[in-house]
Amino acid sequence: MPILQTRVPPYKPTKDKEFSWESFRGGLNTILKENEIKPTELSQMDNLMLVGKGVPTKRWGTSTYFLAGESGAVRGLKGYYQTDGTVELLAATDDGFLTKKSNASYSTLTGASWASGYNTEMAQLDDTMYIVNPSRELVNYDGSTLSSFATLSSPSATFATQISGASGTNSYSYRVSTVSEVGETLAAASYLLTGQPQDLIDGSAKVNWTAPSAASGLIKGYNVYGRDEGDETFLGSVDGNSTDYIDDGTAIPSSFTFVPLADTTGGIKAKYIVRFQDRLVYAGVDGEPSTVVISGKAPNHEKNDVSFGGNFIRIEPDAGDDVTGLAVFKEKIIVFKERSIWQVALTELNVGNFVITQPVATLLTGSVGCIAPRSITNVENDIFFLSRNGVYSVGNESGFFDVLRSNEISSRVRPFFDGLTTAEKQNACGVYKGFKYILSVPGKGQTIVMDRERLAWMGPWFFDANVYEVFFDSSNDEVLVFGNDDDTNAIEVDDRFINDNGTAINTILRTKKEDFGDWMRFKNIKLVFTQFREVTGDVSVDVRLQERSGNVITAKSFNVSPRSGSAGWGSGQWADAQWGDSEEAGGASDINEIYRWMSLNKAGRNIQFTVKTDNNIDNYQLLGLRAKATPMGLGFLPAGEKV
Repeated sequence: MPILQTRVPPYKPTKDKEFSWESFRGGLNTILKENEIKPTELSQMDNLMLVGKGVPTKRWGTSTYFLAGESGAVRGLKGYYQTDGTVELLAATDDGFLTKKSNASYSTLTGASWASGYNTEMAQLDDTMYIVNPSRELVNYDGSTLSSFATLSSPSATFATQISGASGTNSYSYRVSTVSEVGETLAAASYLLTGQPQDLIDGSAKVNWTAPSAASGLIKGYNVYGRDEGDETFLGSVDGNSTDYIDDGTAIPSSFTFVPLADTTGGIKAKYIVRFQDRLVYAGVDGEPSTVVISGKAPNHEKNDVSFGGNFIRIEPDAGDDVTGLAVFKEKIIVFKERSIWQVALTELNVGNFVITQPVATLLTGSVGCIAPRSITNVENDIFFLSRNGVYSVGNESGFFDVLRSNEISSRVRPFFDGLTTAEKQNACGVYKGFKYILSVPGKGQTIVMDRERLAWMGPWFFDANVYEVFFDSSNDEVLVFGNDDDTNAIEVDDRFINDNGTAINTILRTKKEDFGDWMRFKNIKLVFTQFREVTGDVSVDVRLQERSGNVITAKSFNVSPRSGSAGWGSGQWADAQWGDSEEAGGASDINEIYRWMSLNKAGRNIQFTVKTDNNIDNYQLLGLRAKATPMGLGFLPAGEKV
């Protein structure tokens, strides 16, 4: 008789699977699919930022700080801090005038104007603000008036003679330029002195010229360049009362200081300006897109000619890669071109009785450059900037104090930058405030944000900016201000504001698509838990599942509201005024946590959460999400997926 197994095998139920998300410090990740990102990352976070350990909440709001002009856009913003304690916020608009904040409006500064449509950049040195704009020459502001500088003419009738009687077969060429209080003219046509000895010590040459007509005191001196025809370099200078120079062979020509490329006696015409120690540095020079001009040291910082300690350097001239911006990093000038980055160090060289400032350029990288001048921002120990491919940083190479390197930092949000046109990238502007690198795209209406503390990206935030400034007001409070790209308002950004000038800030948060570690099986998703804090207004939550049909459905929707409800007359009917302070929220908030859970018991391959707010007072902090599910058998797989 056969022996049969009669004992029932023990039942082993399928183990439940769970996930618990307690932080979203990874921020936004759009380069990966929603099911590929980490649980600490989000696939969408419109108008959101991170606080604490990585808790999403609504971004800072905005409010009008002052009216900067009458028409067009705000083209420049800069805080001006005078030694007597006076503090002014300067602005340039398409009106063509420089203005300063006066309560909620402005007052116009007279003495200079600019054509519309050009950005204006400013730098302060020696208690004076210097203003550049590609439509006109340099202007300065001393706290009372705007001033420009007189343009001078080059010397004429240059002539040279041999004064010692010696002769030979050599020839020497000489050119002379006029020096003003701020710059230098083009050099006059060369004069070639022939029949000279090999060594000028044996036969000195005297160079003469005719002074140009100018008001008394405007001509500060003359620079003399010479010796090699067509390649004349700096020999020396004389004061404005002289019209001759003796070349006795003792002066050693500078190998790198050539005749000027442009007339700067009326002030340099440039796009970019930065302060480097006690000098001013210019780029985007009119007609010389590869040239960087360095001024003399203060108090000669208004003078760019070599006799006062200034100079210029041409970086890969006429190579099809123009200078697009300037920055200062420690003891170096960083020069950005569109497809390369250079560092410029200043050395000193003795030429006769003169000490020549000699700029020396070194290639930092030829693989990436800057496309947006106003994106260049100092961020802690690095410089952030926008290239054609995204945001990069320049900083010290780890382990090498004096070696710079460039790295991409925007890889996780690269699709955002891929979606921008070249023109949109060129106009992008950035600022660093509250440990956040904020980069706005004028015309696009979007701002992307890098959280420096958590190394996470956030946004986009939906507002426009054409230029930023971190301004320290008369109370020494730090104020983040931007100039609009479509009107002349200067806008303050701060966590005090719950909306954008009265318009609600709509937020959308979307999490990872979670498959509980098994993308193949469907699961019976049984329990879902949420944890919120500091809720105001109403917060909408959708729980989304992928069905057997492949469709993604909203399996459950619910609202999270503070237990104490709305206060006052109601936030929906009476906007955000609440019969009181317009910035007060109309709903009370629960500072403590709010928990919501549900018994879902629905089949899905994966689960995803969406959190939205739509009204002025709506806000929240999302502390955590959890879910518990039981994997289902392979027999539950859709027949339509079988091949």
